[in-house]
Amino acid sequence: MAEFKTGVPAEALARAQALVLALVKDSADAGRDHDLAVRRLLSRIVDYFGVQAGFVSEIFNGIATVETVAGEAGEIAAGATVPIAGAPCEQSMQSDRPVVLMRPDDEAVLARLPVDGLATYIGARLLAGGRVHGTVCLVSPEMRAGGCSAVELGVFETAVALIGQHVALRRADERYDLAMRGSNAGFWYLDVRRGEVTLSPRFLEIMGLDVAMTSISLDSFLSYVHPDDEAAVQAAIVRHFSEPVPFDVEHRMNRPDGRSVWVHAHGDSLRGADGRPVRLAGSAHDITDRRAAEEMAAAHAEALKASNAELERFAYVASHDLQEPLRKVRAFGDLLHRDYSDRLDARGHKLLDTMIDGAGRMQKLIQDLLSYSRSAHVAMTVQPLDMEALVLDVASDFELALSETGGSLCWDLPGRVVADPVLTRQLLSNLIGNAVKYRDPKRPQRIELSLVNDEAGNAVLSVRDNGIGFPPEHATRIFEVFTRLHSRGDYPGTGVGLALCQRIVERHGGRIWAEGRPGEGAAFHVHLPATEQ
Repeated sequence: MAEFKTGVPAEALARAQALVLALVKDSADAGRDHDLAVRRLLSRIVDYFGVQAGFVSEIFNGIATVETVAGEAGEIAAGATVPIAGAPCEQSMQSDRPVVLMRPDDEAVLARLPVDGLATYIGARLLAGGRVHGTVCLVSPEMRAGGCSAVELGVFETAVALIGQHVALRRADERYDLAMRGSNAGFWYLDVRRGEVTLSPRFLEIMGLDVAMTSISLDSFLSYVHPDDEAAVQAAIVRHFSEPVPFDVEHRMNRPDGRSVWVHAHGDSLRGADGRPVRLAGSAHDITDRRAAEEMAAAHAEALKASNAELERFAYVASHDLQEPLRKVRAFGDLLHRDYSDRLDARGHKLLDTMIDGAGRMQKLIQDLLSYSRSAHVAMTVQPLDMEALVLDVASDFELALSETGGSLCWDLPGRVVADPVLTRQLLSNLIGNAVKYRDPKRPQRIELSLVNDEAGNAVLSVRDNGIGFPPEHATRIFEVFTRLHSRGDYPGTGVGLALCQRIVERHGGRIWAEGRPGEGAAFHVHLPATEQ
């Protein structure tokens, strides 16, 4: 029999070449069924080497877990675990080339395998995606005369490399499938030239279609789009085809069972030489529940808005209409006090004073309610403000009250505010007035104003005082309408001032909050955006 220069008989070389071709064909024919490919490849080399069994194992933390078995493996099945310390698999993991072990020289190592009476071991490290996955090994109770030739080991390495490719692809598919299940999203793939859309099982489930239907024509797919959303979908397609932007649209799809579902479709494309998409792929999320919740929230918000508007109109009209009779009550009370006070006894004077005081307090309450109601509707002129001039103007209103108590008002206003001047003056007046009212008589009153801008240009205005303060747990409650922490006899007021401050701030897109402790004073902070929100 003729031999080549390698010393390998032509027949053996031809057999090896035929096996390599068969291995490549098995690998290709299996397609995406990577488990089938691995089983076929492993069976091929078991037959080629004439051994009893073959194993593909994953190795992690010193433990080999059998994944695939071919031949007569006895009690060893997929899922079995074997420690590799001192065993042939450990040598295979540490070597770049196949490891061949045979009796009697390697009897001690072979004895570490869980198969009794082995005489031959052929194994190699298995790489999957550039990372060590485990080993591929062949075992037999029979001695191989002459060991393994270089050609045979080359065939073995080819088989191991092909197995590694399918293991890597299988792991990638597992990660992909897990990601799809975890995201609860459907996936789609569009071949523009063929006009064919491939859909994942989850997408078919969302659409209410048979999950066995893996692909449909583009026209058929578009026929499921809700008629009212066809224009939006077409616009998204045209935009994606004409501009280098992702495909992104929310639309409804009509299911065969008559229901409509909302989906958020997002994807991108591979473009040809002319820049036009030739293949697109992306995801589709079922957002039906989200859209229903948004629509319900919008309906509730609209109803609440209408209700609030009606209540504010009622409050404005009622307050306006109440002022006239109150003015008469107070005017006639004043006339009665002026013209008939000398004819009244002590009880009459007390009743008259109570009537006049009650009418005055009611009139003040109505005026505050009118201010609160108007603050939601007054037209705003948002502009950069001269806070120094504005504070000087407001401070003049409290000059007498501060001088009578020996109090002081100081400010440091380097920051910039963009707001409505009228509403901002009312805000400052209420906050400073609040500080003046709730002074601590045990010490000289001091009120401090500061204004700074944060990195984004937003304004932070603070009004601090050393007054009586308030319990921290009431820091939110004090902004509610008609909320009072003290009796009217101790501190006058209607309980509307801070609620009005909050409304003014919110109209500017800002927020207001308070800090305080009993006996230590209070601080009110206002955050206003750099521009109108």
